[in-house]
Amino acid sequence: MSELLGSLGLFLLGMWLMTEGLKLAGGRALEHLLGRWTRNKIRGLLTGIGITALLQSSSAVTVATLGFVNAGLISFYQALWVVFGSNVGTTFTAWIVALFGFTVKINAFAFPLVGIGAFLRIFSNRERGRALGMALAGFGLLFLGIDALKNNFQSVADGLDVAGIFADTGSPVIVAVLLGAVLTTLTQSSSAAIAIILTAVASGIVGMEEAAASVIGANIGTTSTALLAALGATPNAKRLAWAHVIFNLLTGAVALIFLPLFLALVQEIAQDTGLGQAPVVLLSIFHTGFNLLGLLLILPLEKHLSRWLLTLYTQTEAHAPKHLDENVASVPDLATRAVALELDDVFLRVRKDIGSGNATQAAALHNTLNKVNEFIAKALRSELAQSHSDAFAAALKASHHLGYALRAMDDVREQMALFQHRQRALPSALTDWLAQSDHWLNSHSTPGDTQARQDFETLKQHYDELKAGLIAKASVGALAIDLTDAALTLASQRRRATEQVIQAHQALQQLQSLSDNNGKENADVAAADKPAA
Repeated sequence: MSELLGSLGLFLLGMWLMTEGLKLAGGRALEHLLGRWTRNKIRGLLTGIGITALLQSSSAVTVATLGFVNAGLISFYQALWVVFGSNVGTTFTAWIVALFGFTVKINAFAFPLVGIGAFLRIFSNRERGRALGMALAGFGLLFLGIDALKNNFQSVADGLDVAGIFADTGSPVIVAVLLGAVLTTLTQSSSAAIAIILTAVASGIVGMEEAAASVIGANIGTTSTALLAALGATPNAKRLAWAHVIFNLLTGAVALIFLPLFLALVQEIAQDTGLGQAPVVLLSIFHTGFNLLGLLLILPLEKHLSRWLLTLYTQTEAHAPKHLDENVASVPDLATRAVALELDDVFLRVRKDIGSGNATQAAALHNTLNKVNEFIAKALRSELAQSHSDAFAAALKASHHLGYALRAMDDVREQMALFQHRQRALPSALTDWLAQSDHWLNSHSTPGDTQARQDFETLKQHYDELKAGLIAKASVGALAIDLTDAALTLASQRRRATEQVIQAHQALQQLQSLSDNNGKENADVAAADKPAA
């Protein structure tokens, strides 16, 4: 049993290294494909199939798709078809295992892949090269894991009557479905569950019907990953998770009801195409076939499903982050984009808050900045290229300046409350200066440009004149000392908040230049593929 667990661990390690390496090596290409090739349902479907077949991870494709939806670069309707396509794309794992894992001498190519990958990972002077090395090494380890699973399952098959155990349950097909679902839930990888099922059927441990039922269970079990990923996620992430659940449950239910018919059809297809009657090949055809059936089933339902899903999770926390999703944090290119978009929203709202002095909104903005910082902390746990590290550093700088501006405005509200408590109006000179400051905020869309800086220097000169005037009034008894101090503090904190807005804008400009903006020209696509009313 320990050898079997070790074999599974080797397979999972290889799968993880391959997926993570490909995400790092091709993150920008992944964004480009999703941004450019999902303009209609068919292209979205084909993109989901193709990218998932390449990455061997429907979860990675779903996360990237979520990032694009949250960024407004593709619509929810387009994202649905990418997710549906990823369900078909993940069936390529079965074909890789069937065509290479059981018919090719694995040592002939697995060990060289591990060696070449490790060499690149250690000695490449480019981040993308190191990531590609990690992917190659993972690919080799994945096949070594398959080989070890095959050998260890064979030893288990010699002393275990699994077919008899299934028969004793009275409902072998239902038990097999549950077993497949449990395997996927425990490993959090349908690919791992499928590999186990294929090696089990190849070793003769289970029959074809029980193996097919386990594959159905694995597809159903993969919905647990989607639901776990949706916990605490954005509304769009939750909607896509439920779309994934509905697709897999519908497909699994129909495949289970017509299981004997499906298996007979699979044998006919295998015979007509010359693929042979090997159990692993039959199971691969079955896995692909019933996922394609799912597409046919969902096609007439998708329009109604989309509309219903968009009615869910509409009540969200006021000023809750719109672009941050913990699932996206593991993909650096998407994470930097999400942070840039979220901080840009906060920046615009902070500028407005400085003029309005809204305490409730300020508290919500403080909360949003805390969530941005938590998101960045999680993203920093991933392996990052230098450009990603620089982008997150700029993001933290922008977040700091925005937080400082909000704290300065908290002090402004506190001083205004003192005047209200004493039932005294603000000094007219202070009111005039605050109006000038409001005008500066409203008239400069880019507070860091040359003209804005020059106008701000003029504003600071007027601030010095204001300060001198307030002190002069206090010295002749025209203004109470405590109110003078409050007025000076109010003006000082208001000036400081404005300075922080300028510095935050500069940091955001740096962040925008570092984050990948190749997909921005596709933002107008988001509304192009909505179904007709």
